[in-house]
Amino acid sequence: MGSSFHSKTAILLAAMCYQTYPLYLEGTLVLPSEYKLIYTIRALANVENPTKIVFGFIAESPDQIIIAFRGYAAYPEDLLAAYDILQVQYPYVPNAGNTSRGFTCIYRSTRTKLIHELNKLSATKQLYITGHNYGGALATLAALDIAVNTKFKNPVVYTYGSPRVASPAFASKFDLTVKNSIRIVNIHDIISTLPERSYPPPFTKDELTYEHVKTKYPVSFQLNSLANRNHEIVCYFKNLSKKNPYYASLLCEENPGLCPDTSWCVPFKGICSPVEEEG
Repeated sequence: MGSSFHSKTAILLAAMCYQTYPLYLEGTLVLPSEYKLIYTIRALANVENPTKIVFGFIAESPDQIIIAFRGYAAYPEDLLAAYDILQVQYPYVPNAGNTSRGFTCIYRSTRTKLIHELNKLSATKQLYITGHNYGGALATLAALDIAVNTKFKNPVVYTYGSPRVASPAFASKFDLTVKNSIRIVNIHDIISTLPERSYPPPFTKDELTYEHVKTKYPVSFQLNSLANRNHEIVCYFKNLSKKNPYYASLLCEENPGLCPDTSWCVPFKGICSPVEEEG
């Protein structure tokens, strides 16, 4: 069965992705009433000075499990990982190609505990794996590992504004193994165009190639911002909510604090303030 987009899933998981940010920044987390927090994901960031920080959570309802990863929020730790685009062999699945060294190091530092906590849960429940921004890259790395090496053989993956994370060989292995993956992309979001598809010499000693995993689901909101409002999970949530307004409204009304304030998602109209020349 191929990947298929479901508006309710996209809206719910966008809200869950949003919640990863206040969890990291403020230590607060709001979940839908039927969900409970199972585990807070912590991983090492900054390869030069490894620091364990919050990267997401596992939540469980009576019939679902959600793993959510956050994106860029910690400076400079997250930035260093994103800039580290040299590749290493993906270590968890044979013949799965190469993956971003920066994101792979983050995932590797949390993988053992994450898998251990996940395996405590019932495989009769549907597992969803999601992430925004760099969290989309971590969700992709985790999904192939989980599909091959745990009892959760059919995870559903939704990412939002994810960068490329791996080589064509990895993308091919992922697409063959993870049968239901939706990569939601604002066509005006520059982050999803990074890293470049190819870095030939002399930029790298040996050529690096990157390829997105399937299945791309394009959306469009142009807020006059290359990598800010065009990329924020808040604005992805607002746009996706239009695809099922009744469900989005109900989700937010029944779970105060779960949904982001989307009033910020308007076209950027800032201009330079006038400054008098000196002298």
